[in-house]
Formats: sequence, structure tokens, C-alpha cells
Amino acid sequence: MREWFSKFRALIKGRRGLDNDLAEEIETHLHMEADRYMETGLVTEEARIAARRRFGNAAAISERTRDAWGFPTIESLLKDIRYGFRAIRRAPAFSLIVILTLALGIGLNTALFSVVHAVLLKPLPYPDAERLVWFGETLGGDSGVSVTWVNFKYWRDSNRTFESIAAFQFTGLTMTGRADPQQTRGMVVTAPYFGLVGMRPLLGRLFGAADDRPQADRVIVLNHRFWSGQLGGDPHIVGATLTLNGAPYQVIGVTGPLWEPYQVDYYLPLGRQNGNIVDRARHGPTRVVGRLRSGVTLAAARGDLDAIMRHLADVDPGPESTHRSFGMSWSEEIVGDVRGTLLVLMGAAALILAIACANAASLILARNTTRAGELAVRRAIGAGRLRLTRQLLTENAIIAGAGGLLGAGLAYAALRTLIALGPRDIPRLAETTLDLPVLLFACAITLGAGLIVGLAPVIAAGNPDLTSALKEGARLSGGGRHRQSMRNILVIAEVALTFVLAFGSGLLLRSLIAAQNANPGYDPQHALSFSLALPASAYKNPDSVSQFYSRLLTALRTVPGVTDASTVFCGPGAGDCGDWWYSIAGRPVPARNEVPLAFTNTADAGYFRMMRIPVLQGREFNDSDRTGPSVAIVNQRLAHRWWPNESAPGHLIKLGGPYMDGPLLEIVGVVSDVKQFELDTEPMPEIYRPFSQQTPGQMTIVLRAAADPEALVGAVRERVRALDPKLPLQRVATLEATLGAGLARRRFSAFLLTLFATLAMLLAAIGIYGLLSYWVTVRESEIAVRLALGAGPLRILRWTGLHALRLTAIGVAFGLLGGWAAAGTLGKLVYGIPPQNPATMFAAAVAVTVIGVAAAAIPAWRATRVDAARRLHHAG
Repeated sequence: MREWFSKFRALIKGRRGLDNDLAEEIETHLHMEADRYMETGLVTEEARIAARRRFGNAAAISERTRDAWGFPTIESLLKDIRYGFRAIRRAPAFSLIVILTLALGIGLNTALFSVVHAVLLKPLPYPDAERLVWFGETLGGDSGVSVTWVNFKYWRDSNRTFESIAAFQFTGLTMTGRADPQQTRGMVVTAPYFGLVGMRPLLGRLFGAADDRPQADRVIVLNHRFWSGQLGGDPHIVGATLTLNGAPYQVIGVTGPLWEPYQVDYYLPLGRQNGNIVDRARHGPTRVVGRLRSGVTLAAARGDLDAIMRHLADVDPGPESTHRSFGMSWSEEIVGDVRGTLLVLMGAAALILAIACANAASLILARNTTRAGELAVRRAIGAGRLRLTRQLLTENAIIAGAGGLLGAGLAYAALRTLIALGPRDIPRLAETTLDLPVLLFACAITLGAGLIVGLAPVIAAGNPDLTSALKEGARLSGGGRHRQSMRNILVIAEVALTFVLAFGSGLLLRSLIAAQNANPGYDPQHALSFSLALPASAYKNPDSVSQFYSRLLTALRTVPGVTDASTVFCGPGAGDCGDWWYSIAGRPVPARNEVPLAFTNTADAGYFRMMRIPVLQGREFNDSDRTGPSVAIVNQRLAHRWWPNESAPGHLIKLGGPYMDGPLLEIVGVVSDVKQFELDTEPMPEIYRPFSQQTPGQMTIVLRAAADPEALVGAVRERVRALDPKLPLQRVATLEATLGAGLARRRFSAFLLTLFATLAMLLAAIGIYGLLSYWVTVRESEIAVRLALGAGPLRILRWTGLHALRLTAIGVAFGLLGGWAAAGTLGKLVYGIPPQNPATMFAAAVAVTVIGVAAAAIPAWRATRVDAARRLHHAG
């Protein structure tokens, strides 16, 4: 123990005192030995020689003694580290460039990984989150269909694979009695939902089985965010009453703060609302979430639920007989299609890091060539290849470590920017931080970058000729063909990776342009939309609903600046507001699992004219439809499927399909397809019914303005308040803004990938510039000879430029192969053009080549300015 303590003390305090003691001890021993030889009759000098001969090599003994006194490996490593820091101080400009290059790659990768970790990899903050699954129903090719209340009850009561299971859906209710009317969003859940997400009450209690049944009192549990924000964090809120859609709800609790996948204001018991439903085919917006038993797989759970569905088909046959379960992990359902976008961006950031490492390795190779004499001397005096390798790796690890520290700071700034610019629909993006797993990732890629950058000069060094390396001027010899080949390979790799990024960004930019220029099917200019939800407690029958909207449209058309107004149930770009099965009268009855689906919508008589949606066949809705037979207008996609070579008007279409009750509608018109989702999606089959025959209380009002529609919001609000002061306006936006918001994620992806491609081109330009500058420097003597023999500046320029162009062309060739392979990974991010688009590939090749030629221009010009006489005189 004392020996180890002495070694650590020597390591901490240093060796200088111990070395002096050792030298004195050796000298004393030699004097004593010499004295004994003098006593035998030898003269002083002969005695000293004999003593040294008997003692042995003093230097070797000193080295062995030092090793015994300390930790030679650690001390050698500390020496390498000190030498590495001295090397950085000797070349601060070079070191700063390499550090900044690595910091860029490490910082971008760390920032992107922090988002990937938070959104894709980090478990949901719920108990046993890895066992939480989301379920819907499936029919044929349609998956994720809503679960009927009756099916859910059988799943809940008869399953053998779930610890707990809950149903949920969403509702929008108008809150009144507290300042201005306010539209709210609630989550209607069965009682076990709270346990699934680990939710605890901050105030009061959560509702239980007694609250979750028909005829129970109206109770409500407030979300913490809604309570602390809109309700001012009232500590006495429990027991108070909130009025929603005109009905009183007693507050029984407030949830504690907890991340939630769905932004809602409160929770209502679903059993109270749906408990009396007995029709197994009655679908609503219900979905199911459950926690699997330990050891149960998702496939086993689906098999369990499917067995229940088959049993129900035997005891309660009907439209649901062919329905089965459809499930996925809850985190996967929450993330949705964000996964593909983030993985593509993460891959692009990885390419940036690879380019940065190649650039840094190329610069270090060039610098180590100028140190060839130094390394040769160290090799000549006994330093082994392993010792020099460790020294080079240590130096480069220090540089990579500095790049990692600076990259962490860059990652923090980049992450704040990503959060600010990122679409709001990316789950948990706002909560992304540089937590421990992210920092460990940063350390790992920093270590990897240091190893890659450090190994490049070691591999390039090969087995150097010490005699040549020690000759005067060896530092300008170029380091040999092996090192030059390594530098060429690194630059070619940079160009190839840059091409892949340039091609990818070009695809996304062209896709964004194609999406922005896509025809939405209507005219969004100078149009404003907003929604209203009439409470059933105040508007009890279809006539009262129809009369309200009729009076509202009349009032809105009198607003100065409004040229027209109309109503529709599901406005343009609103997404899936509801779909249903249908069948065509007179056609063969499809199998139960092959009944087609279509979006269902409701519009008034002037909607298509006001929206400038072309009527391709037949007519629009009109006032005669109020008392006439049930009619419908279908979109072009549905009409083309069933009547590609004939007119659709006059045919009959049945809602509900052949196996469910539903109205039989006469098709009176065909209109152009309208994008129900974003501009970069394909339209779905859609069936419109006239508002005069179907009058939902929730409608979207769209009005056309002569100028800026946003200037009309105040007047519109006043007109609505004059008719019903308890109605809040919902989702007020111009149609142009709605279209733009639908492209937010595509715009975000295109921006980041274009930024990465720009950075890659900058790094590649630096790499080509550095390589060619060094290439010109080590060939100044050769250039001087060529000039002396009569070669003109243009010939030198062509010779130099061709070298750079050759490397760039080879890099682009490899990049073409990589880009072709990578195009398929972009998947749904590409729209309107084929992924392997030749025009985009050509544009990327031209851009990268131009960057390469531009980067080579200055070194090539410098090659023509070599003073041949001075250079040859110096060489002589």
C-alpha cells in the first residue's frame, strides 16, 4: 500500500526531486565502487572506468528505476497530452480551423440526436410505457377504424392479455359564464385512462366507476394547464360549476402537471355519454389504449381481441362481423409519420459529420507532412511505430475533444433554433434538452471523430524511408505517393457526400415548390374561414340550426368588403371530419371487407360557386333540394372510379353500404377534387350532401373578401355576437394561411436539408482549396521547371485545374451512385417528382462541380505566379 501511495505522490508532484535523488544515489554508488578499485592499486581514472563497467548502463538503470517508482504508461500518456497541447499552441490557426470544422459536425449531430431521442427514442413518461398500445378496428385494407362502444366493452370484459384498458375520444364544447364565450377541447375517457398514464389529482379527485356510467351526475376533471391558465389557478375550483354547451358540470378535481400526447382542457366520463349504446355497428370517434400484461406481445394481444371479434360475429352477426383489431405501440401512434422526417434529417447530419472528419483528416495529413522531419528524427532515435501512433492519436484526440466541447455549445444554440422553427405538431419537440443520453452520444461521436481523424495520418504514414525523410527539404516532398493518395481519397469522399446532400436538398426543394404550386381544387385568395358549434341545448332541432345559419349568412353579406359567404361542414384543408361506407345501387354487392369508404361532407347551395370549385357534371345544390328527394354531389375521384366513361349524375349511391342502414342518394353533380389534407396529399373520394337536407350544428363559414380578409375579423365577430353572444369563433384563419400551415413540416425539412447541403459545399470547398494549395506548394519546383522549359501560365493553369476537376468528377461519380441509392430513403418527403430525378441529379452535379472549380481557382492562379528563377536558384 505504501508503495502505491509513493507512486501516486510521485505522479502528482512530479519527478524532478526524485530524479535528483536518483542521480545522487548512482553517483555515490560509483564513487564507493571506484574507491574499492583504488584500494586494489588502480589509479583514479582506471578505477572510475572499472566502476562504471561493473555498474552497467547508468541511463538504462535510471529508466528502469523510474518505471519501478511510478506508472510509466500513465506518465507517458501525460507527456503525450502535454506535447499535444504544445503542438496546438505552435499552430493556433490550423488547430482552430480543425476544431471549428469538427465542432460543426458534432454540434449539428448532437442537436438533431437530441430531437430524435426526445421524440422517437425516449419512452413516454408513463408507468410501463413500453407496454402501452393503441387500438382501433380494421376492415379489409382500412386500418385504424374507430372502435364501437359495444366492441370496446367486450374487449374490456373478455380479454386475457391486458392489465388495463380504456377508451377515449375528443369533444369540443363552448364554455360560457366566465368572461367571453370560449371554445374548449375535452377528452372523454373511461375511468382506467388515468391509471394508464399515471395521472394523479393535484386538487380533489379523479372520476371513478361510479361517475363513468349512464345517468351519473355531470362531473369534470380539469387539466392542469387549463386550470392554471384560463382559470387562473383558482385553489377553490373543486366544487364549482362550469357551463359547457349550456349544461352545468361540477368540477371534482384538477390533474397534476404531466406531459400529455393530446392537448385538452379537461376530462369527461365516456361511460356516462355512451353507456346506453347497444348497437354494435354504431361507430363514433372512439379509440382504445391499454397496458399489456408482462410478457405479452402486441401480436398476441391482437390475436386475443380478434378471437373476441370472431365470437361476437357468431352471437351478434351484422356489419361488424368481418371487423378485426388493429394495434400499434402508443408511442408509435403519437409520433406518426414524423419518424421518417427526423431519421432523414439525422442521416443528413451524419453526412455533415463525415465530411467534417474527412476535411479535418485532410488538413492534419497536410500538416503532418510538414512534420515529416520531426517524426523521422523521433523514429531514428528509437521511438517505435506504436509510440508515434499513440502520440498522433493523442494530439488529434485533444483537438477532437476541443471540437466536442465547442460542438456542445453549438448544439445548444442549434437546438433552441430547431425548437423555435420546428412545426408545432412534432410531439415533445418543445421539451427537448441536452440531457445525459444526448451528452453521452456527443461524447461517443467526439471519440469516434478523434479516432477517425487520428488514424488517417497513421494509415497514410505507412513505413517511411527515414533516410529520405531526414534529408533537407523533405518536408516539401509531398509526403510520398501514399499520403497524397490518402488526401485525394478524402477529398473525393467529401465531394461524393456533398453531392448526396445537394441532391437530397434539391429533391425536397423541388417537392416543396411542387406542393406549393399544387392545385387545391378551389381559390384560396381573399377567403376567410371560421367555425361555429351550436349547442344542442339551445338549438334543439334542425329548423333552429338552419335558421341561425341563414340569418348569419345574410348578416355577413352586409359587411363592407364581403363579396359572398357560404357554409360547409368540413372546410378545405380541415382533414378527415368523418368518413363512411357506401355502395352503388345496381352494382354487385361487395364482400363485407371490400365495402368502399368515402369522406362525407355537407355544404349549402352557394358553396361551390363561392369557393370557385368547378362543377364538372350536373348541377350545384339549390333551394329545390329542401323539399325534393335526397341528393348528393360527388367529387371527381369517386365519379371516375365508378363511371369513368359515362356521366355520374342520375345514378344512386347508398350511404352505409349494403350491410348498414343509410339513405339512398341521387347524384346530381360532380365537382372537381378538393385537397382535404395538405397540398402534398392526394384527394380522397368525397360525398357532399345539401345543408337543407342535413343540418349539423357545427359548421365552417367561408367568406370571400374584396381585399384583405383578416381586416374583416372584427366585423364578423360582431355579427355573430349580435345573433348569439354565447358563441365563440373557432379556428379563424385565411385559407391561404391554412394551406401554408399544412406545408410547415415539409418547409422545415427542406430548410434544414438545404442548410446542411450548403454547409457541406462550404466544407468541400475548404477541403478542395486546402488540398490544391498544398499540392501547388509541394510542386513549386516542378512548376518552376515547367515554366523554365517554356510552359506558359495557361498551360500551368490547365494542368493545375485538371487535377482539381479530376478529383471533383470522381467524387461526383461516386455521389451519383450514393444519391440514387439514397433517393429511395426520402420516401414520403418527395412529392410531385420521381425520387431518382435526372434533372435534380444534373443540377446537383453542376452545383458541386462549380463549387469545386471555384475552390480551386485561387491555388491554380497561384501556381501561375511561381517565380521560376528564384525557385530554381533556391533548389540549386
